[in-house]
Amino acid sequence: IQNHNNEKEVRMRKLSVLVIGLLFVFGFAINAYATNGMNMISYGGTASGMAGASLGISDDPSAMNNNPAGLTYVKTGEAGAGISLLMPNLTHKDFANDKEGESAIFPLPMMAYAHRVGKGPLVLGLGVFAQGGMGAEFTDLNTAFGTKDTTYSNVMYAKITPTVAYQVSDKVSLGLALNVGYSALEFKFFPETSYGMTFSGMDLKDASSFGYGAKLGVMIKPSDMVSLGIVYTSESKLDPGDGDLTLNMSSLGLGKVKYDADIEGFTWPQQLGFGVGIRPNKKLLIGVDLTWVNWSDAMDVMTVKASNPDNAMAPASMDIPFKMKWEDQWVFALGAAYKATDSLTVRAGYNYGKNPIPAETLSPLFPAIVEHHLTVGLGYTFGIWRIDGAWEYALNKEVTYTNPDAPFGTNAVEEHNQNTIHLFATYTF
Repeated sequence: IQNHNNEKEVRMRKLSVLVIGLLFVFGFAINAYATNGMNMISYGGTASGMAGASLGISDDPSAMNNNPAGLTYVKTGEAGAGISLLMPNLTHKDFANDKEGESAIFPLPMMAYAHRVGKGPLVLGLGVFAQGGMGAEFTDLNTAFGTKDTTYSNVMYAKITPTVAYQVSDKVSLGLALNVGYSALEFKFFPETSYGMTFSGMDLKDASSFGYGAKLGVMIKPSDMVSLGIVYTSESKLDPGDGDLTLNMSSLGLGKVKYDADIEGFTWPQQLGFGVGIRPNKKLLIGVDLTWVNWSDAMDVMTVKASNPDNAMAPASMDIPFKMKWEDQWVFALGAAYKATDSLTVRAGYNYGKNPIPAETLSPLFPAIVEHHLTVGLGYTFGIWRIDGAWEYALNKEVTYTNPDAPFGTNAVEEHNQNTIHLFATYTF
C-alpha cells in the first residue's frame, strides 16, 4: 500500500509540474510574427528543420499540433520543450517615408507531453503551442496630415491541446486534438493624429478572447517505406472583446475619447492537409506536405465595435471596419532528414505559402506577406535525450499597393523578411 501511495504521489507531482509549466508557456507565448499568413510554418524540433513537412511523418509529442495520429509512434512516454526566436525585418515606403520597422526578438516557447497507456494502443498527450500571429511597429512616420506618428500591431494566438491517439492496427492510426485557444489583439494607427471629420487616430488595447476547435488526423502506413497523413483542423472563432479603444478627436474639440471595444470577424481558419513520408533506406527520410488554409472565410472584414464613451459629447457607438479580404492559401512543404551517424541527424527543407493578403487591403498594421522559406537543422541523440535545432529564413518579399482605406498615397510598399532560430529538447522515459 505504501509503495502504491508513493507511486501515486510521484505521478501527481509530475502532473503538477507539467500543468505549471504549461501555464507558464501559455502565458509567455504572447507575441508571434508568423510566415504562412498568421501561422508558423512548423511546430517541434524535427519539423522545424524540415520546413514544416510533418503531416505524414510526425512521431513525437509535437505531433498533436501537426498530425495527432502520429502520437501512436510514442512507444512509452516523451516530454518535449523548446523555444523559437523570431527576428522579423520590416520596411514601409510611401510618398513621405522610407522607414524600417522597429527591430525585436520574439521568444515563442512550446511544451508537449505524451505517454502510452500501459502497453495498449492508446496514447494521451497535452501541450501548449504558440500557433501564430502577426505584428509590426513603425515610429516617426510622416503622415498625410502633416504629423509624425506611429503604427503598431500585435496579434497572437496560443492554444492548449489535450490529445488522444489510437493505433487501430500496424498500418492505421487515428488522433484527435482539442484546441483550447487564447487570442489577444492590440494596435495603434496614428494615435497622436486628429484631422477634423476625416481621420481620428486609434489606440486599441487589451482585446482578448478564448476560442475552441479540434484537429483530426489519420496516419496510414501501407509499407515500411511509405507513410501517409491526412489532417483536418476546424476553424476557431475568436472575436476578441473587453478591449479599450482610444480615439483622438482633438481637432473636433473632444480630446482623446476612451471607448469599450469588441472585435467581430476575427477567426483562426480551418485547414485541410495531406502529407507523405518516404524512407528509401534506413538513413534517409523525405516528407512532402500540401495544405489548404481557408483564410477567405476567416479574415474577410474585421470590425471594431466601440461603445460607452467617457465623453458624453462623443458618438455613443461606432463601427470601424477593417477590410481584410484575405485569400485562401496553399502551403507546400518539402523536407529531408539524413541520419549521418547513430546519434546525429541532418535536416533541410523548403516551404512555400502564397501571400494571402491582397494588395488592395495591405497596410503596415498587417504585413504578413512572406512566401518562400528555407530551413536547415540538426538533431543529436544521447541516451534518453534528443536535442534539435534549426535555422529558418523567410526570403524577402515586397508588395506595392494602393489601399484606398489607408492614408499612404499611391504606390506604397511593404517589405518583409525574417530569421528564426529553433531549439528543442525531448526526454524519453
